[in-house]
Amino acid sequence: MKRVVLGFGLGLSLAAAGSLVLPQGVQHWREVAAAENPAALADLRLAGALTAARLDAEIDAALAARDTDLAESFVDLAAERALPVSDERRQKLQALKDGAIIQAVSDFGQGFIAGDRESGAAFAGALVGDVTGYGDLRDLAVEGRKWLGGEGADGTVLAIAAAGLAISAATWVSLGGSLPARNGLSAVKAASKAKILSPALTANLTRTAVDAIDRPALNASLAAASRLDLAAARVAAGGIVKPAAMARFAALGQDAGAVYARTGSRGLRQVLAVAEDAGDIGKAAKLGAAKGTTTRAILKVLGRGALVLGALSLSAVGWMLALIGYAIALAMLAQRFGWWLGRRLRPRRSALSPAM
Repeated sequence: MKRVVLGFGLGLSLAAAGSLVLPQGVQHWREVAAAENPAALADLRLAGALTAARLDAEIDAALAARDTDLAESFVDLAAERALPVSDERRQKLQALKDGAIIQAVSDFGQGFIAGDRESGAAFAGALVGDVTGYGDLRDLAVEGRKWLGGEGADGTVLAIAAAGLAISAATWVSLGGSLPARNGLSAVKAASKAKILSPALTANLTRTAVDAIDRPALNASLAAASRLDLAAARVAAGGIVKPAAMARFAALGQDAGAVYARTGSRGLRQVLAVAEDAGDIGKAAKLGAAKGTTTRAILKVLGRGALVLGALSLSAVGWMLALIGYAIALAMLAQRFGWWLGRRLRPRRSALSPAM
């Protein structure tokens, strides 16, 4: 009888422990399983990170910053996760969108002339400048002279401007086939000029740029540009970035262009501010393909956690070990119960055998 009571008490204890261990342990195991799937990882982590109060605060902040795309992304994410958005916030968003057209015209001109890419319209203007070659030649001349003179040039801007000229030529030849990579590199260059790349990504691209630049080709391109021979400058610029590095920059541009197509220029800037290497940008492209208009809101809530699992905390490891221990204890209890039940049933079967 004592053993029965003891076993019953142990079962109740395991049931109580399970209500605490199972949710946390299973959550962390699921995150580990989703490590290579950014969309699934984001869904798991949003469950505990996005509350109604957090949603309202993020929409208000986006409206205050006049970032209509981000505010709209949060509205879409709210609909996806069945969270309410007040009519007042929806009306403010619509009013902000209605007044954005006039500003967009001014931003486009500023983007083309100076390379400013803060808004979507300004980015479009800067992109026109880069695709025609004007923007990349301007940046190549400015940073190239600094590089050759040892004045502390931005090697990333220099390498991307040279790579961009080569990709622009390919874009014209392919009738726009290389435009996504061209878009992406233009945005990465702008982010580097604005100093908003993450420190890790800045260091990564800087190392790539240092090894990528061919000084004789850079000299030849700058000499041609000083003679206003733009055709010769472009031809020489095609050899500034060494072939192996050129392939890496093209892949970077392709992934960045995919993120831009899904999230706009500000969404890509969000990614570049948290990405640590080109692989993170590739994962952001996968997230954008899966999540569409809600991507920016997800990135705002989770940051780099939407892209990579990251190192497990001691707490997470503890919960996972606790889940393993719980499963072992449950298996041992089931085994004990099976033995007890077998001993209880065996005498009955023995008593029935002679009668049969």
